[in-house]
Amino acid sequence: MADQDFEGIALAIGTQTSGFNVVNGTIKALSGALVVGDGIILGDKNSGDAETGITLPNMSRIEREATQVASSFTQQADDFIREVVEGLAITFPLKGNGDDSGTPTVGAAQPHAGIDELLGTAGLEGANGIAEPDYIYTPRATAEYSTIHLWVANLDFILMDCLCETLTIESTAGENALVTANFKVGSVESWNDGVTFPTFTWGTQASLAAPTVEGVNFTNFGQVRGFENLTITVTNGIEEFGDSNVATTGIRQSQTNRVITVDGRIYLNSTDSAIEHTELVNTSAPTSDLSFQLGTAETGGGSETMNAALVTVNNLQPKDIKYDRTGTAAVVELSGAKATSTTAGTEFSIEYN
Repeated sequence: MADQDFEGIALAIGTQTSGFNVVNGTIKALSGALVVGDGIILGDKNSGDAETGITLPNMSRIEREATQVASSFTQQADDFIREVVEGLAITFPLKGNGDDSGTPTVGAAQPHAGIDELLGTAGLEGANGIAEPDYIYTPRATAEYSTIHLWVANLDFILMDCLCETLTIESTAGENALVTANFKVGSVESWNDGVTFPTFTWGTQASLAAPTVEGVNFTNFGQVRGFENLTITVTNGIEEFGDSNVATTGIRQSQTNRVITVDGRIYLNSTDSAIEHTELVNTSAPTSDLSFQLGTAETGGGSETMNAALVTVNNLQPKDIKYDRTGTAAVVELSGAKATSTTAGTEFSIEYN
């Protein structure tokens, strides 16, 4: 007997174009030499397990316990019902696709396939922007199920009917903005032992440095000022219920709502330092937005690499605030401030530019 070498952790993600309970066969069949077009995502080395940015899930057994035998303390084997996979996540830096901006073309700024598929699973829908090169994601009205192919050492797992429970964008001044997706896995469609760990050509996912959170022209409640840290969270409400036609589990999961919130420490502006409190107690619908430009937006025509994103949260409504200080400056801490809109799908956007 010999120890099994730990060859690494990796994942690829792809949309289930036929919807719930129909595996993405292309993602399931991936093996050998893989490229970014296959839906692979390179995680952040300082996050997750084994310096991969991927947090491996717990795999648990749902069972019906056997009856305790009278006059015996010996346990009997329980009946297996189904497997539950919880805690799968991936963290990666927010950056562009690294292509040459060149002559503006339709879809030129669209991120790599894995990022695009992940954002769709997180409840965002991508489309060409008004100007090129530009690609913008806004909230979608329907759920998008995905298949995830997860490799661990010489094992692989095909995870089906995956939705993203939460997508967070964590921005800390002087560092990179990091995106973390936490997945809700529907079922394990299949798994294999003795798999040859794939090889990966990451392209610009590995070679392009993510922009730093600096000079981002942060605007909030109509004021241009700075933030110390800021977290935007897309939370998708997911419910589970029984469905006898669902193979393997008998359980269906469905997305029922979405809430987009902002938390963070923001410097007060002396022009109107009470603006957060004014908005907190405002009885009218909010109309002020939050936005920041990460990296320099490209207009095309040059040889610059596309490595920027504009993040916008519209009609922000404060829920809980607390005043504090950073050094000699006054700050306000936002907790759970909510993006709103009277028009569906316009409360938030990530615009790759």
